[in-house]
Amino acid sequence: MRRIALASLAALLLLTLGAWAQTRAQAERITNGPVVKNTTGTVAEIAWSTDAPGSSIVKYGSSPHALNETAEAPWGGTKEPNGDYNHTVWVKNLKPNTTYYFVVETTQGAGTGTQTQSQPKEFHTSAK
Repeated sequence: MRRIALASLAALLLLTLGAWAQTRAQAERITNGPVVKNTTGTVAEIAWSTDAPGSSIVKYGSSPHALNETAEAPWGGTKEPNGDYNHTVWVKNLKPNTTYYFVVETTQGAGTGTQTQSQPKEFHTSAK
């Protein structure tokens, strides 16, 4: 009888830990964007939304294979009535009349320690 009780307890513990790990490992999602809202010769405003708060990071560069630069905004995002979090990052000190490639990242959403990243996108700065 004791073996059955221990086996049942062990099975219950494994099921509980499995459900906890599955919930904990769920990454946040990008729910809208990213979109380039505004560009000038030296600045670009990039925005997106996620379903959980997290960091707001834009990795960018002049080659889609070398996104070596980073721009960031404070952690969190602005919560909207629909439950999404809006992220906006201003990328500065860009070269005029240049095509840039970028991805956005939001990490550690709702304390999950996970991240979400967009597909590569591009924008072009104006001549001046």
